[in-house]
Amino acid sequence: MTIFISSFVITVLTACQSNELTTEEIATQNAADAEVSAILFEHELDSHASYNVHKDGSVIIRFDKSVSSTAYTSVVNLLRTKEEINGVYAKQSGYEVCPLKSIR
Repeated sequence: MTIFISSFVITVLTACQSNELTTEEIATQNAADAEVSAILFEHELDSHASYNVHKDGSVIIRFDKSVSSTAYTSVVNLLRTKEEINGVYAKQSGYEVCPLKSIR
């Protein structure tokens, strides 16, 4: 029983630590987030898209179905030019709209 409890405690503590980000990862994530936010705002798409920035600076972005293909393609291509963003994966209505491209 003691071995089981010890194993459980170690597993829980290890799992909790794996979610922590380093200072560098936080900076990378914040820089990428700032770029995405600014670009969406500039293109008046901030209320028509949602996104998630990973700790490596890659972005998953989902556009509302009302966003035209011209608009999302322009935004995705612009995001991919930004040094702060490691890669962009875009979707609309459950379909991939711009294949994943990683800069690094």
